Amino acid sequence: MFDAVSSRRPWGFSLSPDLGKRDYDQTKMTDVDPIPPKKNSSFVLLVFGIPAIFFAALLAARITWEETLLTLHEGPQMVGFSLAHGSAAILLIAPFTLALWLAVALIIMTVSLFRRKLLSKPFWSTLAAALVVLAVLSIPGEFWQWMFIGSFSKSAHAADLMTTDAAEGCTRTVRGYLDHGLSVNVRDRDGSTAAHAAAVGGRIEVLQLLVSRGADLNAVNSSGDSPLADAVGMKHASVAAYLTAHGAKEIRPVKVIPPADTTVTVIGDK
Repeated sequence: MFDAVSSRRPWGFSLSPDLGKRDYDQTKMTDVDPIPPKKNSSFVLLVFGIPAIFFAALLAARITWEETLLTLHEGPQMVGFSLAHGSAAILLIAPFTLALWLAVALIIMTVSLFRRKLLSKPFWSTLAAALVVLAVLSIPGEFWQWMFIGSFSKSAHAADLMTTDAAEGCTRTVRGYLDHGLSVNVRDRDGSTAAHAAAVGGRIEVLQLLVSRGADLNAVNSSGDSPLADAVGMKHASVAAYLTAHGAKEIRPVKVIPPADTTVTVIGDK
C-alpha cells in the first residue's frame, strides 16, 4: 500500500538514491571558475604597426648616424636637411604615423584590460618596440656629444661644435669640451669664440660658464665684432647688461666712408 502511494507522488519528490549525487554535481558546477577570456591578437593593428615601426626605426638610425659619426668627422650638421631633400624624405612622416598608431594601440589596450581581454605577446612586443623607437627619436643631438665628449673634443671640428653648442645653450656639453682641454677662446671657422656664439644666442648660462673659465669678452671675430656688439645687434638686453657688467666693450668694425666724387663733367663748349 505504501509503495503504491509513493509511486504516485503528485509533488514530484523522489526518493531516488541518485538525488544526492545530482545535487552535488550541480553544486560542483557552480563552483567552477568562469571560462577565461579569449586572447585578442589585434591582428589588424599589428599589420599597420610593424611597418610604421620599421620606417621610424630607419629614420632613427639615419638621424643617430648624422648626430654621431657624421658630426664627428664633418662638423656640425643640419640634421635631416639632406634627407628632407632626397628620395627618402617620406621617412620624415614615419614618427607621426607611429605616434598615431601608438595612440590607437594605447586606447585598445585600455579597453581590452577594462573588459578583461588578454592581449597577445606580439601586441606587447610591438608596443614596446614602438616606445623604444620613439624614445630614440626624441634624444637631442647634444646627448650624443655629451655621451662621447672624449671623442668629439679630439675632433678636427671641435671648435665649431663647441661654438654651435654655446649658441644653442648646451651648457653641459660646452663644459665637457672645456674639461677635455679645449681652449675657452678657441675660434671656429668664422673666427668667433664661444662667447660670440653665446651672445648671439642670448645664452647667459653659457656666458657665465665661459666667464668663470677666463673667456676674453673683448675678442673680435672675422667681422670685427665683439661679443657685446653681437648681443646688442641681436637685441639681447639682459645678455648685453651681463657682458657690460663684466668689462666687455662694444667693438665694431670701423666703416670707412669714401669721399664724395667732386669731379665736374663739362658738356659742350660752356
